[in-house]
Amino acid sequence: MTTASVLGGWQEGGGPIYLRLASALRDAFRRGEIPTGSRISTERALAREVHVSRATVVAAYDLLREEGWLESRQGSGTWVRKHPSMVTLGEQRPGYFGRSTTTLRGLIEGRGESVEFTVAALSSGSLPLREAVEAAMPDLDEAARGHGYESVGYLPLRERIADHMTAWGLPSRAEQIVVTTGAQQAIGMLAALYGRSGDAVVVEDPTYFGAIDIFTALGLRPEPAQVGIQGVRAEAIGRAAVRSGARFAYVMPTYHNPVGVVMPERERREVAPVTTALHLPLVEDLTLAALSLDGQEPPPPIATFAGEVPVLTIGSLSKLMWGGLRLGWIRAPEEVVLRLAKVKLVMDHGSSLVTQCVAARLFERVDEIRAERRRLARERLDLLMAELREHVPGWTWNEPAGGLALWVRLPYGSAQAFAYVAARHGVDVVPGGASAISSGFDDHLRIPFVAEPEVLREGVRRLAAAWDEYAPDEDVPTAVRSVV
Repeated sequence: MTTASVLGGWQEGGGPIYLRLASALRDAFRRGEIPTGSRISTERALAREVHVSRATVVAAYDLLREEGWLESRQGSGTWVRKHPSMVTLGEQRPGYFGRSTTTLRGLIEGRGESVEFTVAALSSGSLPLREAVEAAMPDLDEAARGHGYESVGYLPLRERIADHMTAWGLPSRAEQIVVTTGAQQAIGMLAALYGRSGDAVVVEDPTYFGAIDIFTALGLRPEPAQVGIQGVRAEAIGRAAVRSGARFAYVMPTYHNPVGVVMPERERREVAPVTTALHLPLVEDLTLAALSLDGQEPPPPIATFAGEVPVLTIGSLSKLMWGGLRLGWIRAPEEVVLRLAKVKLVMDHGSSLVTQCVAARLFERVDEIRAERRRLARERLDLLMAELREHVPGWTWNEPAGGLALWVRLPYGSAQAFAYVAARHGVDVVPGGASAISSGFDDHLRIPFVAEPEVLREGVRRLAAAWDEYAPDEDVPTAVRSVV
C-alpha cells in the first residue's frame, strides 16, 4: 500500500495545495491508516503518486516535522514518529507557540549555517556602546543607592524620551512616559490594559506578526483593516471597529512593518474624529519611525492630533540602535500612565536600571546615531534590491519609505511553500502569511536588509537557487491581497 492510497480526495477544498496535502497526511496518521513507526513515501515518490511538484511535498513534510508528526533519518527516509509530540503550532495554541516562534526560530535554536532573513534589527556596529557605558557609571553608582525598582522608568531617561517625542512633533513630559522592556512588552501592556479575552481589536492587514502573537495569546480577536499605499485609512479603522465592536485599535502609521509605507498627515488628522466618535483607544507603534530611507521626515505622530479618546504612542531603541538594549516606551496621558504602572509592576517590577542608565547616555547622541543608522540602512537596502534584481528578476516590490525590511511579491505560487524550500537551501525567510490577519499575502515575502553585505549577497544567491528548484503546481491558488 502506498502513502497516496490512503489520502482520498485530499485535493478538494481551498487554500495552498501543500496545506491540503499536510492535512490529509495528518488525518491518516490520526486514523492509524499510516501507522506510527512506519516509513512513508519519499518526497519524489509521493510527488509522482499524487501528481504534484516535489516542492509541494517538501513543504508538507517540513510542516509535519515541525508539528512533531514526522522525523527523517539520514539514508533511511522519513518515518511517522512512534510518539508524536502532538504540538500544534500557531493560533490554535495561543500563548504557547505563535508566529514569532516559528518564523524566528533561529533565536531559539541558534543560527547554524543558515542565512537568516528573519530578524529586522541592525547589529550594534558603530554604536558608541562602550562610551555610553563608561559615561553611565556615575549614574549607576547613584542609582545603586536605592532598591533598583522603577515601575515607570528611570527619571532622567524618561526626560530624554519626552524631549525625543517633542522633537518628533508630539509635545511630551516625563510624567507621560512609561519605560518598557522593548516595544514588544509595550504592545502587551496596552493590550492587557484595554482588552479582555474574547474582545476584538482592530489591526492593520498585514501587520507586525509579533503583535498578532500577543493579541491571540491574550484571547483577543484581530479584526483586519487593509493597508494601502499610504497606510491604513481612517475610515477603514472605523468600519472595522463598528463591524467587530473592537475595544481598541493598533496601527503603524510611520514606516509600516512589513510594508514600509507612511500614513500622510491629512489621514492622521482624520483618525481622531473617528476614534473619538467610537470611543476607541488607539495604539500607534512608532518603533521604526526614526529610520527614514527617502530623505523625508515623516509627519507628526497621530497622538499630536488626538481628541478626547487616548492615543497611546509606542517607541523603541531596538531598531534605531540595537536589539540587545531591549528598551522601549509608551507615551500616554498621565492618568493612563498610572494604570500602566500597575500593569508593569505585575509584569516585571520595572525594566533593567542598568540598561536605562546606558540608554539615557545614548540619547545624548541620538541625532548622530540616527544619521549613521539611516545611512547604513539605505546602503543595505540598495544592495539587497540590486541583488534581487540580478538573481530573481521576476520578484517585485515597492521601495519602502523607511524601516528595515522589503515587502517582496512573488510572481506565482505560495510564499509559505517556497519558504520551506528556501530553508533546505540554507536561508530562512518570513512568508507574508505570517503578517496576515486574513488568509492573504501568501504571495509575499518579508526580507530584512540588516545583514552584512556579504551575508546579504550569499542569502540572495541561496534564495535564487531555491527559486530555481521551486516549481509550484499550476492549480495552487495564491492568496493575493496586494497593497498597491
